[in-house]
Amino acid sequence: MRLAKNQEIKVGDKLQKARLSNGYTQEQVAEIVGCSSRYVGQLETDATIGSISIIINLCKLYHISLNDLYGEFVDIELNPNNITFSGYVNLNSEYKSIVDNTINFLNKLQNK
Repeated sequence: MRLAKNQEIKVGDKLQKARLSNGYTQEQVAEIVGCSSRYVGQLETDATIGSISIIINLCKLYHISLNDLYGEFVDIELNPNNITFSGYVNLNSEYKSIVDNTINFLNKLQNK
């Protein structure tokens, strides 16, 4: 997969569709995942990229995977012994940091 350098990752529309298809309001989601409804709205309009812990909790709540959100930008392959990201080198430093934080978070979960 080839990505344009510094391509922006926008997943707000996917988050909003997933929320609506699960029948939640922004207020309900905020209460469940532990953030403000304003923050949920910011995620859905791509005003913020979100913390990895909130994104993972949203994926769990909506019954979607990280690939469902980020698959067009980064191929994420999770298996018990390895996490693989393709397309990483073409991301800007902010998004590389998100990927790095995701890997660290998932490694911590795996080692519990």
